Amino acid sequence: MAEDLLTSGDQPGSYPPGTFVLWAVQQVREGCVEEFLAAIADDARCSLRDEPGCLSFTVHRDVEDPLRFHFHEVYASREAFEVDHQGSEHFARWDAAAQRVVESSDVRFAEVVALP
Repeated sequence: MAEDLLTSGDQPGSYPPGTFVLWAVQQVREGCVEEFLAAIADDARCSLRDEPGCLSFTVHRDVEDPLRFHFHEVYASREAFEVDHQGSEHFARWDAAAQRVVESSDVRFAEVVALP
């Protein structure tokens, strides 16, 4: 049964099994939201435009805390994230900005499984 979950791939509207997903929550420092938004917009736009393995990159603002942001990024593979994305110039720009503007970060990784 568990093997079926990893190979069926018949889940409508989903990414294929094995797709690499990042979920993150970042708390932005007071007074740094504009710089944060400019930096993450650059990273998201460049990721989607320049990285064939970046399938989706969405940033959400928390409705209860305007300094908290949630990311959902989807990559064709772990390698597409670790090599292509993290090795890119736009990620280096983002990382430098994040060092200044992000107070705390909680990053989680997942892999898509198909459901029966």
